[in-house]
Amino acid sequence: MGVRLVYCLAVAVLLIGILRGQNSIVDYFKLRKSQDVLEGTVDKLKASNESLSDEIRRIKSSPDYARKVLRDKYHVTESNEKIIFFAD
Repeated sequence: MGVRLVYCLAVAVLLIGILRGQNSIVDYFKLRKSQDVLEGTVDKLKASNESLSDEIRRIKSSPDYARKVLRDKYHVTESNEKIIFFAD
């Protein structure tokens, strides 16, 4: 009888520790969810990085494309041009 009581108390202490302790099962699942979110963010950043690397390669390999990007994205003009912006 005494051994069973000690065994039951030990199991109870372990269960309380697992559910409410410093490294509880709830914390584990929170950390797991956070890890999944972070891995998704890393995947998005890798895809963005690949896209930007491709853009850099295109700009370096084609002067015409580099000129187009400068004109469209950064509004760079030739020496004899002016840009006029219209309000929508």
